[in-house]
Amino acid sequence: MPAKRPRKRPISSSASAKSGSATISHKVAQATISSYHTLLKQRSALNRQLSKASGSAENDIQARLDKINGQLESLGGIEAYQHASVLGQSSQRGGDTSRVLINWLSELGSKPSGSGTSKPTKLKMLEIGALTPDNYDSCSSWIENSPMDLNSRHPDILEQDFLQRPVPETEEERFDIVSCSLVLNFVGDPTDRGRMLKLCHAQLRSRPSSLLFITLPLPCVANSRYMTHDHFKRLVESIGFTLVKEQWREGGKVACWLWRRREEGSVPAEFGSKKLLNDGKKRNNFTILVGESR
Repeated sequence: MPAKRPRKRPISSSASAKSGSATISHKVAQATISSYHTLLKQRSALNRQLSKASGSAENDIQARLDKINGQLESLGGIEAYQHASVLGQSSQRGGDTSRVLINWLSELGSKPSGSGTSKPTKLKMLEIGALTPDNYDSCSSWIENSPMDLNSRHPDILEQDFLQRPVPETEEERFDIVSCSLVLNFVGDPTDRGRMLKLCHAQLRSRPSSLLFITLPLPCVANSRYMTHDHFKRLVESIGFTLVKEQWREGGKVACWLWRRREEGSVPAEFGSKKLLNDGKKRNNFTILVGESR
């Protein structure tokens, strides 16, 4: 008689979502994330319309906003979104794109080494959109990570809106590395996405060794009406970065890039407005808008 198989243990999370269940399937997690992103984009567009509306049009837009807010609440709100992202982060949130960054840093020889008995100086890193505080624990001997998120799920993750984060006044306050893994696609407004990239530049130390790590869902650059791989790379370069590493594959879920900081560039006018690059009914509307640098 064959031995009984051990019962599978459920996947658990350090903080449960409002929906109550700590165990959800990959399909449910993916659906939650997708629905949440779609509703946020719709809410962002309606908020822009509301700022210009008046009278009955204003009332109509407000009613649509109330409906979307209700739908977000029925999904479980931000906690349900984060819960789904944590459980599915290997494929959805890039959870382990941290390994991609670590490998790239090793390949570039960025890991500091001490001379003699002196301890090596750690690389100072800001991790935007951290869902768990321990993504870089294996590198704690040479990376001093500062994880942050708009809605922190852990006391070791700073709760802060990156768009409201003060720009450092000194080199000491700035970072050697900024990680922005699957964060830009979560920002609802295309102009705020561009502002986020410029703020990433401002958070980095003014030296050629400073690096920006970006991860996006592959469809953002491979299946958008307003974005392509080439357009995205030229946009980031115009802000003041040089591409060092790139990783994605046809049919994959995410794309990763590593950028080296250089002096702030002059952003061409073409990146300040939407431009149809690929038409098609099944394409998405992801784009990033960047205004002229001052």
